[in-house]
Amino acid sequence: MTPADPSLARRERKNGMRASTRGKAARVAVAIMALGALVAGTAACGGDSGDDGKVKLRFAWWGNADRAEVTERVVELFERQNPNITVDTSFAEFNAYFQKLTTEVAGGGAPDVIQMDYRYVREYADRNALLEFSDTATVDTSEISTSLLAGGKIDGKLYAIPLGQNTQEFTYDPAAWEAAGAEVPELGWTWEDLAVATARISAATGEQTYGAVDFGGIEDWFEVWLRQNGKDLYTDSGELGYTADDVTAWWELTNGLRQSGALTPADLSTKVDGSQANDPMVKKLAAAGFAYDSSLTAQTFEIYGREIAIAPFPSSSADLGQYAKPSMQVCVFKRSKHPAEAAAFIDFFINDPEASEILGLSRGMPVNQTNQQTIGQTLSGPPKLAYDYEQLVADKLKEAPPPPPKGAGTVKSTFQRIYDDVIFDKASPQSAAERFLKEAKQALTS
Repeated sequence: MTPADPSLARRERKNGMRASTRGKAARVAVAIMALGALVAGTAACGGDSGDDGKVKLRFAWWGNADRAEVTERVVELFERQNPNITVDTSFAEFNAYFQKLTTEVAGGGAPDVIQMDYRYVREYADRNALLEFSDTATVDTSEISTSLLAGGKIDGKLYAIPLGQNTQEFTYDPAAWEAAGAEVPELGWTWEDLAVATARISAATGEQTYGAVDFGGIEDWFEVWLRQNGKDLYTDSGELGYTADDVTAWWELTNGLRQSGALTPADLSTKVDGSQANDPMVKKLAAAGFAYDSSLTAQTFEIYGREIAIAPFPSSSADLGQYAKPSMQVCVFKRSKHPAEAAAFIDFFINDPEASEILGLSRGMPVNQTNQQTIGQTLSGPPKLAYDYEQLVADKLKEAPPPPPKGAGTVKSTFQRIYDDVIFDKASPQSAAERFLKEAKQALTS
């Protein structure tokens, strides 16, 4: 389809949508596994140099039409300031993006500049597909916090630079909470507070609107709970940082809330796939759910059909468990013919003040701290919610853990799949947790 804006017609534009927390890891993990056998020995590719001496770069990313519009504006600004470089872009929905990227990397024809997910940095780096940022590919990271940069380092080497910052949050419908007489969540509230409030909302509506979307099968939220209890998803050596008892305790918590009616039932929860059409909050079938604050865009209130609010995670310890997470990262393909130009584009994308103003919070909080403060003064609506929230929890956030090990994508999807057996009463939390640990360890060693 030809873009409505003629100036964008030369670029490849594909309809995309927000990444799903359910199902995406399974398909992506399977695709990435193919890299091991295929990536070695591929020919150099990426962008080209034309007869006129100009450099052509390729930049691929995932997202939606809103993100596409601002991305194209930044690309055009970069091209005006760098007339010898042309940047061709393409984007897709998360699953399709990584499936295509896997094929391109294996064939040696990946884009020069690759938007990367934090969970898959190590997968691609270990396959020798990513270039280390060094003298041949220099990006100024002086305005990026060291804690955020840590999420792109492997064995002390930087392979991925954050394009945005986000952190975990609790989204809720303040009107529904107030109508039910539920205490508004705020910094310092506990898991017991969550249980009481969500049960009250479900009861007040006769379970026409559930207190919250069932969150037991999402590994991201389990990770926060683990960190609150002094543990991590993975050790420094890439092994699981928790036991079957930890998983059992988590699933007993969430499954108990579901059985009480406080959380969405199994048949509704398993339809959640990241799309707006199947989001219980969008459909007004739930009054709350966990998410990342980068999901807040100028259209959020319109999408939900009402104003929403956000709060930190509940915690029953002194540790909030949240961390400053790269909402997404950017890498240079190891076989790019133009690593210096690719790095220059990345530098512009994250550090140029005008580029940051255009991008806003489309990829999360700007990682350049000076630009972040400047943009924060101009925001309104949902993006302002996200900005204010980040300021609220800033001193509570811990350093991002290193990129997960090979096989982590499979572990994530297995976590969801086995929890589905729990909520459909096919397995107890304990037996399901024991089976999960066995499969997870196998995924990490295969």
